[in-house]
Amino acid sequence: MKRILYLLLFSAFFQTGKAQLNMSLLSQVSYGQRLNDVWGWHDENTGIEYGIVGLQNGVSIVSLEDPTNAQEVAYVPGPSSIWRDIKTWGHFAYVTNETSNGLLVIDMSGLPDNISYIEWTPNLPNLGELSSCHNLYIDEFGYCYLAGCNLNAGGMLILNVDTETGEPQFISAAPAIYSHDVYTKSNKMYASEIYSGRMAIYDVSNKNNIQLLATQQTPFSFTHNIWVNEEETVAFTTDERGDAPVASYDISDLGNIVELDQYRPIGTIGQGVIPHNVHVWDNYLLVSYYTDGGRVVDASRPTNLIEVGNFDTFLGSNGGFNGAWGLFPFFPSQTVLVSDQGNGLYVLQPNFVRACWLEGIVTDSITGDLLKDVEVIIDSEQPNLGMTDVFGRFETGQAINGVFNVTFTKPGYRDKTIEIELENGVLVEVEVELSPIGAFSLTGQAIRDTDGQPVPGAQVLVVGDILTYEATTDDSGNFILAGVVEDTYTIYAGAWGYRYGQANDVVLSGNTSVTIELETGYQDDFFFDYGWTATDEGATAGFWELGEPIPTTNQGSLVSPDGDYPNDLGTQCYTTGIGGGQPGNFDVDEGKVILTSPPMDLTGYQNPIVKGHFWFFNGGPFGAPNDYFAIRVSNGTDEVEVYNTTASLSFWRAINEIKLIDFITLTDNVQLIFETKDDAANGNWVEAAVDHILVEEGEPISGLDGLSAGAAVKVFPNPFGQATTLSYEFPEGFSSAFLHVYNAFGQEVSRMELRDQQGQVAIGQNLSKGIYWVKVEADGRMVEAVKVVKVN
Repeated sequence: MKRILYLLLFSAFFQTGKAQLNMSLLSQVSYGQRLNDVWGWHDENTGIEYGIVGLQNGVSIVSLEDPTNAQEVAYVPGPSSIWRDIKTWGHFAYVTNETSNGLLVIDMSGLPDNISYIEWTPNLPNLGELSSCHNLYIDEFGYCYLAGCNLNAGGMLILNVDTETGEPQFISAAPAIYSHDVYTKSNKMYASEIYSGRMAIYDVSNKNNIQLLATQQTPFSFTHNIWVNEEETVAFTTDERGDAPVASYDISDLGNIVELDQYRPIGTIGQGVIPHNVHVWDNYLLVSYYTDGGRVVDASRPTNLIEVGNFDTFLGSNGGFNGAWGLFPFFPSQTVLVSDQGNGLYVLQPNFVRACWLEGIVTDSITGDLLKDVEVIIDSEQPNLGMTDVFGRFETGQAINGVFNVTFTKPGYRDKTIEIELENGVLVEVEVELSPIGAFSLTGQAIRDTDGQPVPGAQVLVVGDILTYEATTDDSGNFILAGVVEDTYTIYAGAWGYRYGQANDVVLSGNTSVTIELETGYQDDFFFDYGWTATDEGATAGFWELGEPIPTTNQGSLVSPDGDYPNDLGTQCYTTGIGGGQPGNFDVDEGKVILTSPPMDLTGYQNPIVKGHFWFFNGGPFGAPNDYFAIRVSNGTDEVEVYNTTASLSFWRAINEIKLIDFITLTDNVQLIFETKDDAANGNWVEAAVDHILVEEGEPISGLDGLSAGAAVKVFPNPFGQATTLSYEFPEGFSSAFLHVYNAFGQEVSRMELRDQQGQVAIGQNLSKGIYWVKVEADGRMVEAVKVVKVN
């Protein structure tokens, strides 16, 4: 039964679409505790290869005598630590941890039958007692470099481990700059000075007079590890940050270090996936890539890093710090070990192949200009993407050989597809010309729908199948866009104080002009950025951000949303901490986060109501949820809470018509305020989002209820300036009729008797700016009620 279950799980693993390219599983060792790093040792006397696996509570040694049936043969207990790192010299393994007990030294000469070990905790001169370290490396001369220890501010400590007993001898301390990892070759020490965000290269030929040779900032300024190629001309780095790359650098001239390329797994770009450690073997990069598992990259052309193998060990969602921690690629057999934190040790057999490189230049077919930002896509089952630089040059490729269609795409140009034969280890170079599409001018005006007045400062978005353009209207409500390519467009316009307007199916085949009408009101689907303000009180994470949410889950339930509110315009909303991964990675922590709208002038409204949608999740494994989501409203003088909930739900919820006049006096400085808070003492997961906000006129205020529609009364113009006209007609036989005008508070401000069966009267001359209700009664019955707006 267990064998059947394993096969079912194995099948399900690959049905999920997880990666497996040029790497096959030989065996797997499971543990009842968390894994960290992995290293290997080849016993030259017996020929047996061993995996040395760091665990939460010790070190496991695994025999690979039969790699299809890896077996643990020894275990060394140790202090509980998330971090362990391992290197070997001779038949000794040296292991660091970040808790206590110093440096573990394991004598493996008795394997597979027995081992012995000591814990080295010296009192180092002028430094103190060695207790913990983050990492280590042993160079070709038998010098061990300890990184991130409890001594020397985390800067390197240098030991000699080329001793008969394996017991280290302290040599010296490097500069007292914290280093997260270290690699040394030919007396050059490459320090991952993570908190400085840099690769630092030192001359350590004189261990008592270490000299800094060069530094290089890495792409995400969080330098986690470094390795170099055999020729020591190229260095490769990782930054332990979501969506960070593995970067390559030309270090042949330390006075002029040059970045050459960046590699990311293309299938998960933008999903917060984090690189951990990179190693170099035979000009291949072997990378432990957390939730993307183990990756093999051909670096023999370091300007064009191409993935040629992968094996994904992690079944969960992408992003965060789960999955593959360590990878060891240096066995004579070419067997590769990957340590997955939750799933155990993977013994893999790679099929090392060189990349099929495709490089070239793309130009404009008419002008000959070099074209930037041309996408180059090989029609292949292996994800790939190339992009031309400012010199029109692209570099791409893949592991799979054969004949493929390659498409070149750039907005404003016609796509071009050519057939290319790709071979492993062969560089194919091409020159491609793209033909431009015709371009025209697009002009337009945004106006108020009621009176045709221009709307200045309106944001305009022109969306086509090829390109998207943006504009802002001038003081006359006009916008001009030149060089808009031929296409069919949807044009959106919006401004704070208005609802969205749009023009559909605008065919641009020549110079074109459009007019977009905007209805007054306050609508924000966060399709445009109207300048909401995000602040906090003591929070350390989970700040309000405008963008597309990235979902997080817990036990199958959404913690943060998997998208904005689905029934509005666009794909953006305001949400707390956009990042994905695990629920606690980007949620609100240790304080309050506050989102405030721009001011609204509601003095012309009678009964404004607030509608919208929000998301609020509060939970986790840290105790009873005790946090909240609240809506507040301010009029510039007073601020009151109008809604509060502690209920945690994994879906968008409606804000049900909050009637503002029940809470505040309407002013020209009304603001909506959304806030949520994490109680620092409990540390629950807190995620919130806001979208599809609408402030509009509600039903007439109390005293005007019961007004019904009729066709006998018209008011024009509306809105109006100095005065407006009431036109009326009553059925024959009526006896009396009256005209009433009410202000926004339901108070009657004007009354007039209408003596004729039909006629016109001027109203509003003596009214101030604002919203009014005009009510007409005939024979004691209400005939019509009309809302009117005086604008000046």
